[in-house]
Amino acid sequence: MGLSEHGTIEQTTDRTAIRSERRFARSIDSVWHAITAESAIDEWMGTRPEIDLRPGGKYVTHHWDDSPVVDRILRLETPRLFEHTYFEDINPGAVVTWQLAPTNDDGCLLTFTHVMTTADVDSAMKDVAAGDDPITILSRNALGWHILLDQLQRQQGEPVPQRSTEELQEMLQHYVELLEQKTDDVAV
Repeated sequence: MGLSEHGTIEQTTDRTAIRSERRFARSIDSVWHAITAESAIDEWMGTRPEIDLRPGGKYVTHHWDDSPVVDRILRLETPRLFEHTYFEDINPGAVVTWQLAPTNDDGCLLTFTHVMTTADVDSAMKDVAAGDDPITILSRNALGWHILLDQLQRQQGEPVPQRSTEELQEMLQHYVELLEQKTDDVAV
């Protein structure tokens, strides 16, 4: 995968949006199931989710030390749009959006977006990412989502190469450079 196929980053003075598009040979219903059904999510994300699939419903995941992370569903338009908070206790403004659209070949296009506000990044710097700078936090998030979206594609039977440590470092550096460029653009 070339660098042009990586996600993009949009940045303003008060928020950063990490965005990726992935094409699937599977139907919208199949990919919808993979991003909203507890057992399917656990297969590719490994977070043992508990989901009350409705606007305002809880979206609980279990990370690192198995402690629950409680988020909530903001918008739901089955089978096209799924939006939820992400680590709301640490990042109250962070939102993840999954949008699905049909393609002409009976497959679908997933547009994934993770938005974090400047306050979210500041909060992370004081908590889970203590000692890290904003570019490190955001670039790690971009790489992490890239890896998870690769896993989702594999779970859906899509051919996605296993990445070497060197390739992952290259991807991380790509996101760092995007963020440094965006930071310079916003500061001007």
